[in-house]
Amino acid sequence: MSQASIEIIKEFFIIYNFFVLQKDDILFVQNAEVNEPEDMDKFILSGSEVSKVLKNGVIKPVCWHTMKFTPVVLSRFPEIFEFSKGRYNSESKKFFQGENFKKVLVIPSLPVSDKLQKESIKIMKEEGVDYLITFPSVIANLIEKIDARNVYLSSVNEILRVLKFYKFFTDKEQKLPF
Repeated sequence: MSQASIEIIKEFFIIYNFFVLQKDDILFVQNAEVNEPEDMDKFILSGSEVSKVLKNGVIKPVCWHTMKFTPVVLSRFPEIFEFSKGRYNSESKKFFQGENFKKVLVIPSLPVSDKLQKESIKIMKEEGVDYLITFPSVIANLIEKIDARNVYLSSVNEILRVLKFYKFFTDKEQKLPF
């Protein structure tokens, strides 16, 4: 577990107005501003879509930044999906007090090939994952939402703000979907 990566994901959800609670390497998120989340057929979400489709969520960051999440990787490491079953599922029900919640996996990337990508997504869905967000999308959306002229209490956001202020991110880089 990479605490730095989890902090980035926490800040991503906070900047989209979610309340975030961390337990071990799992995040419980709740957006009180959303009454009825939109139904969306998409499995892979972008930052702006998160606040529309997610009211309550259990987020599992998998911080293996050097790996592509191929079907082989997903089958060799079943612990990736433990957050959607057993202990965490009952804790999630208790935390959200009977309200519906979605299970969201945050990973570095999917395979490039369409065939492997579709197989990976199929496995994730079969294992109970409702949505997927990639780290590049999280980081790009966080950078986009940071105001270079604002001061942030979060050290993650403050570092991004300083980098943005000194133009370490060009406008073109901020808009890339990675």
